[in-house]
Amino acid sequence: MLAGLRRLLLGLILIAAASAALVLSDRSGQRNDLRSPIERIAVLQINSIQSFEDARRGLLEHLAARGVSAEDGDEIILLNAEGDVGTLGQMATQLAGEDLDLVITLSTPATQAMIRANQRGTPHVFGLVASPPAAGIPLGAWSPESPRPRNVAGFGTMQPIGPLFEALRACAPSLRRVGCVWNPAEPNAEASVRIGREVAASLGFELLEANGANVTEVVTAADVLLSRGIDAFWILADTNVLAAAQTVITRCRQAGVPVVTNFPAMWEIGGAINLGADYPAMGRATGVIAELVLRGVPPSDVEIEDFVPSWLSINLDAFPRSWRRPKALLDSASIMLDGAGPPIERSIESPLAPPSALALLADLPPVAAPRPARPRIAAVTYNRTSNFEDAWEGFVTELRRLGYRDGENCELDLKDAQLDIAALNTIAAAFAQDRHDVVVPFTTPALQAVLRKVKDRPIVFSLIGDAVGAGAGRSNEDHLPNVTGAIVAADWEGMIRVLKAVAPNVRRVGTAFAPGEANSVIYRDQWRAALAKEGIELVSVAADRPTELPEAIDAVIAQGVEIVTQISDVVSGSGFPAVAKAADRAGLPVFGFTPAAVSQGATLAVSRDYREVGANSAILLDRVLRGEDPKGIPFMLPTRTDLFVDRERLEEFGIRLTPELEALVTQREAPAAPTAGGGR
Repeated sequence: MLAGLRRLLLGLILIAAASAALVLSDRSGQRNDLRSPIERIAVLQINSIQSFEDARRGLLEHLAARGVSAEDGDEIILLNAEGDVGTLGQMATQLAGEDLDLVITLSTPATQAMIRANQRGTPHVFGLVASPPAAGIPLGAWSPESPRPRNVAGFGTMQPIGPLFEALRACAPSLRRVGCVWNPAEPNAEASVRIGREVAASLGFELLEANGANVTEVVTAADVLLSRGIDAFWILADTNVLAAAQTVITRCRQAGVPVVTNFPAMWEIGGAINLGADYPAMGRATGVIAELVLRGVPPSDVEIEDFVPSWLSINLDAFPRSWRRPKALLDSASIMLDGAGPPIERSIESPLAPPSALALLADLPPVAAPRPARPRIAAVTYNRTSNFEDAWEGFVTELRRLGYRDGENCELDLKDAQLDIAALNTIAAAFAQDRHDVVVPFTTPALQAVLRKVKDRPIVFSLIGDAVGAGAGRSNEDHLPNVTGAIVAADWEGMIRVLKAVAPNVRRVGTAFAPGEANSVIYRDQWRAALAKEGIELVSVAADRPTELPEAIDAVIAQGVEIVTQISDVVSGSGFPAVAKAADRAGLPVFGFTPAAVSQGATLAVSRDYREVGANSAILLDRVLRGEDPKGIPFMLPTRTDLFVDRERLEEFGIRLTPELEALVTQREAPAAPTAGGGR
């Protein structure tokens, strides 16, 4: 093996653009989950565009979850030609001469290069090949009449071009001409354009084409198309076009031409309508087929079929004023940006792999997942409000009671996004790449970010008002298979009992809410519905930032409310004193839903026990680490409600508690809210 490794290193030194990661470790341990030992695996890709990086990450995550990784004693060789076709061929030739258990290729050029070089028949799994037939690999099962190399398996990933063009036509009924650039040397690009021509003709618009064999030529060709007066530009599955996407979109924006793409992540750089593959999911699907081969399934037994888990993103800021905004289209988007605040995000769940591959996997013995000897726990919160601090204290305390000691027999990593959505997404993406055993998101924004990024490990959430509304499932019992957690669920009925006891004639109450926070909107709607049953009206005004709270509360008060009943969300959690000061100016009491509300100016608070919620999450985490399937664990509801009061304010507003309420008043001191981003 060492001689082979020296040959590989020598070959890589001669390939200037190669990028490799070679990791060796002790192979004395034998595994029963896959063929043991797994000697060497190579992953070859054409370049470093984001979609390929995402797919590779998904691939490696799936293999690691099945016990195949450098940390498990395997040698993983990662090769990247960085867009150079000559280098790609050299890398494929080098790998073909090595003693490998499996080669995995990502992209059509990498797959074709490996098939040409692989004369010895090393098992080969491919992914991210838009059209296998165009690459010389027939769809369907292997047969003498439909032959392919018997050592090759994979699936087709033709992008959903038809649905993208239909969405474009729905938004732009008067559309006449759409431009695109593609490389005739890429079979997947040619196959995409062929479909694009047919769909465009059926929808009544013309597809204007130009060719580009490298990034520079792509930009020049795009400029030519823009000079011809196109109404929109289409970015398709072509590696050179993808590498030039940022520049092309900038040129189109300067020319006033909207861009539609088959790459959902391009909403962030100005793509208006982006419908295409979920690349991490496609990487995981490639990992499933690699798992089959490593577990002894002959590659020729794997049927080649098309499989494209996809999702839609909309950037309304990139829409021309003349375009329509069909409600059905907007409602189906996983991410939508409209310039009025942070992106609206909805969680999606992609299938694991093509149906035929899943059928083969079902016939194999299940892979055992032993409890880690030193579990790694990743936690993230959108902000360190007082609610979080209470929940975190309950979480850590319960973990210690269960025998988990950070730094001794487990690793506990907490990250705080400090009210920054971009930072939150970055943290979630980093957790998806790291080797944590379980991820624990606190707050709804954190849960939604983690749901988008983490698919292959358990998620145990905490401090979530409505997990179903946040996208974690259909109900507390029917939820995403890798998700469970503890809900906080405000006690609306408890607050109504307090209202009716201390202000029996109240008919109108108010609150500010944050439309950019899913949990805030859900809370506002739930509170409104609960009040309506009692004949009480809720007046609500939007405030997406703490600085907007004074104006929002002034607007609420101007509509004749009698009490401000401020719901709990991240915005009001960070700026509650502003709510209390605005109410003070109008001589109105404030009732809150968190313990810290009282120390920040509320007259009373009807609050769930956030420490209990954190402890519940720790209990669920322990169950998951002991091997229980999250899919079968219902979301845990809180059981305790606390009543906090400010005696001076009660007297100031002439509010008297009934004996029944006095008996419920919590004696422990209500905590003050920490500053945003404060550390523990």
